[in-house]
Amino acid sequence: MPQNIWTIHPTPGGGSNGNDLSGCHIQQTSTGYELTAPNITNPLATTTATAAPFDFDNVSYQSLTWNIHVTTLPANANGSGTWATPATGPEDTSPQSGDYTAQSGSGVDADADEAASSAKA
Repeated sequence: MPQNIWTIHPTPGGGSNGNDLSGCHIQQTSTGYELTAPNITNPLATTTATAAPFDFDNVSYQSLTWNIHVTTLPANANGSGTWATPATGPEDTSPQSGDYTAQSGSGVDADADEAASSAKA
């Protein structure tokens, strides 16, 4: 089954926590969908939902707890959704929320993605 992969891009105007989601992916799998870190081989959450809308709730990532709602995720087209970090992290960050677009792509080069992640570290 060809996999659809979308890259998350937070919409400006939401809380600054949204920047941490930039470059994360939503990937269609044979059993539903998977949310991954920018390195697509690092899964953060899964769902057995077969179509949007659906949620990834209570996802631990970047020292925060995330609730990510997927509103639309059309095959071979851009999708959208919302994110929220209702719990505070170790830095006592206030709850935040925002929107994102999910840019459609035919695939992700895991090696290039890993190199990009390593360069940011």
